[in-house]
Amino acid sequence: MENASKALIMAGSVLIALMIIGALMLMFGNLTSYQETDTQGTRSAQITEFNQQFETYNRDNVRGSDLYSLLNKVIDYNRRQSWEGTGESGEEIRYTPMEITFTVSPIIELSADRITNRLFTQKDGKYTVGSNTNTFEESIKKKIEALEDTYGQSSLTNLTTGMSKIFTNSGDPAVIVANFNAASTIVKIKDASDLTKKNGKTSIQDDVYTYYEYIQFKRAHFDCTDIEYDGNTGRVTRMVFNFNGRFN
Repeated sequence: MENASKALIMAGSVLIALMIIGALMLMFGNLTSYQETDTQGTRSAQITEFNQQFETYNRDNVRGSDLYSLLNKVIDYNRRQSWEGTGESGEEIRYTPMEITFTVSPIIELSADRITNRLFTQKDGKYTVGSNTNTFEESIKKKIEALEDTYGQSSLTNLTTGMSKIFTNSGDPAVIVANFNAASTIVKIKDASDLTKKNGKTSIQDDVYTYYEYIQFKRAHFDCTDIEYDGNTGRVTRMVFNFNGRFN
């Protein structure tokens, strides 16, 4: 009888132990599932937040000034090698670099004299910002920054506004000099002929006409015609814009 009682107690102890182990395993499984769900939710929220930065441009009539900001943002993102977030084992995840393509056609619409393009010189008017190609920065951004360093941003804006009073084929040279020097705070001239003298490959007139194209680009409207997402991460990887012929 005593042995039977001990056996029952032992069996009961084993049963209780199994129940405790089962409960612990269930709790652990639920905790793991909760953590995975929480991680997936956080990752989805990060993707949504990331995409919202770019999806706001997925529309018609995006101003060139806004597109210019987007291009700079993508350049910065690609330069950081697109490292964002962590994987399940804590390793960093490398996302696909972004690519932005925009086309200005007819490109002559941006020209100061409707004869020659000085800033937008690609014949097809197509520019790309990507991981291996960056015709926007190479052909446009660096040139604009160099001009602003030389003349000053406000001076260039004043000079493009007063082009008709400064860059004329006829008129009083003294008035032309006075108009230019009133608009320019850094670079000054003594004679009207100084405007067309070549300083290397360009002249003052070429530089101002180049900046005029930049101003026109900022005023131009572009339609987003395509947007692509990474099949694995769900992040925006490519956007395409085309000039729609409108300015404001």
